[in-house]
Amino acid sequence: MTRVRVPRSVPLAAAATALLLLGSAPVAVAESSERPLTARLLPIPPGGLHSFVKDLNGRGTIVGEYYTEGSTGPLAIRWNARRPGYTRLAPLPGEQFSTATALSDRGWAVGLSYDDPADSHPVRWTPGAAPTRLTLPDRARGGKASAVNDSGTVAGEASAGNDRSLPLRWQPDGSRTDLPVLPGDDSGTAKSINNAGTAVGWTEKRDGTDAPAHPVRWNAAGAVSALPLPAGFVGARTSRITDNGVVLGHGRLAGSTTYDRVLVWAADGTVRDAGPGRGYDVNRAGTAVGASLEDDPNGDTARWNADGTRTVLPNPAEAAGEVLAINNRGAAVGYAWPPAGNPALDKALLWKPDGTVVPLPPSPLGPYAAAFAINDAGVIAGFAVGTDGADKATTWRATVWKR
Repeated sequence: MTRVRVPRSVPLAAAATALLLLGSAPVAVAESSERPLTARLLPIPPGGLHSFVKDLNGRGTIVGEYYTEGSTGPLAIRWNARRPGYTRLAPLPGEQFSTATALSDRGWAVGLSYDDPADSHPVRWTPGAAPTRLTLPDRARGGKASAVNDSGTVAGEASAGNDRSLPLRWQPDGSRTDLPVLPGDDSGTAKSINNAGTAVGWTEKRDGTDAPAHPVRWNAAGAVSALPLPAGFVGARTSRITDNGVVLGHGRLAGSTTYDRVLVWAADGTVRDAGPGRGYDVNRAGTAVGASLEDDPNGDTARWNADGTRTVLPNPAEAAGEVLAINNRGAAVGYAWPPAGNPALDKALLWKPDGTVVPLPPSPLGPYAAAFAINDAGVIAGFAVGTDGADKATTWRATVWKR
C-alpha cells in the first residue's frame, strides 16, 4: 500500500508543503512505444465539490475523501479497481464525518470517524465497506488508525493528554494491544505495519525538554525494540515499513532540533544515512524518494539508491517539486510547480526507473495536477486542479492515470 500526502496546494489540507527553489537541470524527455497513460477523474456522489486520494493499493483500488457544498468536514470514499462508480465509507453511527488514511491490498481500509476532530474515533472498514469502531484505552480522548495490512491488523495511536500519545495495534477480531514504549519514554506513535505484523514508529519522553525520539519496531507479538542509529545521531522517527522489512525514517543529529536527514534501515537491520532531505517513500529494494537538501537548502527532487548513491531527478521547466512515491519496479511520481509559486499550477510527473521524466497527461479539468501514489502495475493516483480565467484554483478532483 502507498502512503499519500496532500500537498501545499490544497486549502483543505492540514499542512502545507514548503516551496522548494530548484536550480535548472537538463531534462530527459521520455520516448516510448508503450500505450500512453490517460487521466480520468474519479466520480463523486451528487453534491460533491472536491475529492482527494489518500491511498492506492496493488490492485488499483483507491480510497480518499470528498467534500460537499456547505459541509465542514469530509466523507470517506472508495473507488474500486475493476468496477465503475464508488462506495461510500460511512462514519460510525451517530457521527457526521469520516476520512480514510490507509488501504490494504485485500481491501481493508482504516481512518477516522468524528463530529469534532479533537474527539475522533479510529475506524476500520471491511472490504465490504462496513465500519467498525476500534476501541481506545479508557484514559484516551481520541485516536487515529494510521495503517492496515492484508489480514486487517491495524497500527495507530491514542491521544493521552499532556501532549502524549499511546501506540496501539488492533487485531483482525478487533481486540486491542497497547504497545509498549522504550524504558524511560512515556509517549509513542505507530505509523506503519507490514503483512508480517511488524509495526514501526517511535517512542519519546514528553517532558518539555525536546528530548529526541527513539525509532522503534514492534514485532508481531507486540515486543518493542530500538532501531540502531548511525554515528552522530541522537534520534529518529520512522514512517514506513515494507513487507520485507525495509524501513524509512528521518534522523536528528547531535546538537540539532530537527529531523532532517533521510535514514533507511535495510531488512537485516543495518542503517544508512542518505543525507539531508525529506524522504516520502521507500520500496523493498531500499530505494527512497523525496527532496534532497544536500546541494540546495531549498531542495532537489531526488532518489536515494539502495547502493548508497543519490540521483537528482529532472524537473522540467519548473522551479520546485517533490517526489512522493516509488513502486517496487523503481518508477516514481510526484509534482512540480512554477517559479511564481501559484499553488493552482501543479504539474504531475512520472519518473521512470532510469530517471527519465514523463509529464502526466492533462485531465478534463485542464493541465494542472499532482501525483501521489503509484503501484507495481503502473497505476498512478493523485488529483487534478480546475482553475478560473485568472489561474485561481476552483476545483480539486481525485484522479487516476492508467494505460
